[in-house]
Amino acid sequence: MEIRRICSDDLNGFWTLWQSVFNEGIYLRSPPPPKHKIDVVLNKITQQKIPQFVAIIDNEVVASVEAFPGTMCGQHSDEVGFIGAQVHSDFRGQGIAKKLLEAVLLDSRRFGFKELKLEVYESNLVAQKLYEKFGFQYTGEKGEVELPSGQKEHSLKMSLPLKNKH
Repeated sequence: MEIRRICSDDLNGFWTLWQSVFNEGIYLRSPPPPKHKIDVVLNKITQQKIPQFVAIIDNEVVASVEAFPGTMCGQHSDEVGFIGAQVHSDFRGQGIAKKLLEAVLLDSRRFGFKELKLEVYESNLVAQKLYEKFGFQYTGEKGEVELPSGQKEHSLKMSLPLKNKH
């Protein structure tokens, strides 16, 4: 397995991963946008070295974790990074998300984030335990959402202050 920064060559694999996780109906609210829109974002990520890492197995993107600047997520500041994570169902439970999250956390400090935030569904206990191990704290609830499967979920908010390494 290779852990590395995402690059434009990962477009098709990343899109396929996103679609696969979305198709499960219980982890993502939205399908991937058209590939040309993802390509624009991948170019920005590459140019600005925004923290996004992928796991590659047999030349396939099997997982991705990113910390997007607030301005890419509808916020007014880039001091906070917003975590997103996806792992293909065939590769869960193997510690891949942990390795990716480690890379993103280290790189988030370099990028200058002062805090990382995320949302996790109440039923996703595996993800919650992973985030807790890295020091994320619960900060509230965003409310109830309906997933593509029709399942209703509570979205929990978590946050991790980042300390500069000086």
